[in-house]
Amino acid sequence: MRGFVVALVVLAACGKGDVGGGKSRLDLVLRHGWIVDGSGNPKYRGDVGVRGDRIVAVGFLDGAQARETLDVSGLVVAPGFIDMLGQSEQNVLIDNRVLSKVTQGITTEVTGEGGSIAPLTEQLVAADSDLMRKYHFQEDWRDLDGYFAHLARTGSTVNIATFVGATQLRMVVVGNEDRPATAAELAHMQALVDTAMEQGALGVSTALEYAPALYAPTEELVALARAARRHGGLYATHMRSEGGAIDAALDEVFRIAREADIAAEIWHLKVAGRLNWGRMPHVLVRIDSARAAGLDVTANLYPYQAAATSLDASIPGWAHAGGVDSLIARLRNPAARARIRAELLAPPQPTDRFLRAAGGPAGVLVLPFADSLKQLTGKRLSEVAALRHADPIETLFDLVIAEHARTSAI
Repeated sequence: MRGFVVALVVLAACGKGDVGGGKSRLDLVLRHGWIVDGSGNPKYRGDVGVRGDRIVAVGFLDGAQARETLDVSGLVVAPGFIDMLGQSEQNVLIDNRVLSKVTQGITTEVTGEGGSIAPLTEQLVAADSDLMRKYHFQEDWRDLDGYFAHLARTGSTVNIATFVGATQLRMVVVGNEDRPATAAELAHMQALVDTAMEQGALGVSTALEYAPALYAPTEELVALARAARRHGGLYATHMRSEGGAIDAALDEVFRIAREADIAAEIWHLKVAGRLNWGRMPHVLVRIDSARAAGLDVTANLYPYQAAATSLDASIPGWAHAGGVDSLIARLRNPAARARIRAELLAPPQPTDRFLRAAGGPAGVLVLPFADSLKQLTGKRLSEVAALRHADPIETLFDLVIAEHARTSAI
């Protein structure tokens, strides 16, 4: 199969259909393509007929008349692909063509990994002011109904579905504090889950390697998952560890699935860090065993050996308590900075974060936010340090400070 795809951004009606018998001619026929229809059947050559926003015929349509005919010989014709986890919930507001997805044949994207597009507060919107100013969009909603209404007005080439993120709930109710939610705060978060589910959320999600989600105990996550379960929702997770502590992270997923009686999806399953690479067979056995025991646990993955995240994700979780301003203050404090540095340079631990999993500064690609630093885009952290005649760890700290923790990394 050649690596070229014509994705059909229309609603599919299965079956060969009827293009004759007095019916109006087709609007579009795609001729002579390799059809991969999503049924699991082998690919086959054929034509696809479209009328309006519907696929009305699939097969050999030699006699069909159409307003437009495209010869797609050598190409694959397939239903639009579903991106099981993307981050385009704001990108679609910046450029509603979403070319990075639709040109890959993706027509539906699932979003909301821990953080989600809603709910929002005035304080959270204010925190995004520089982002909105740079990319010329407005966060004029506070709940999912408002966001979807915004999309309906502005349009989008891709369908957007979303989870409500436990990180988002914490930001709204608890803030960035390193503590469990109180009973009243937890009840508030559960009520927000109820509202989000009623407004179309797929379920509740977590991204437990990042602050402030990493401050949440498992009991809190079970309670939120139960709220989603009441509405038929799912629990989806970026686990608490994807490296040395992955067994404990799996235990937590299984516990939440069991105690909340909810289907659980593990996002981008991996075993990160060179020392852990041989453990994937063990991880798969554990998931299979959980399923055999009656838990509805599944996983997905992406096909590359890296992680797209933020540069500050390499900094220990305790240093993020209180939010970005507090993190920056710690990096500017000599004693706190020295403590963070010592932890990053300490012997390997099961809870090691992204820098060590990447193999050190040479394994980290830097993607700055500020236009003034764009010349560093795609350079490795070690290369940036060399350009500055500086230590790589100190360079990491300085970039986080300079960009107020907006630097991305791979």
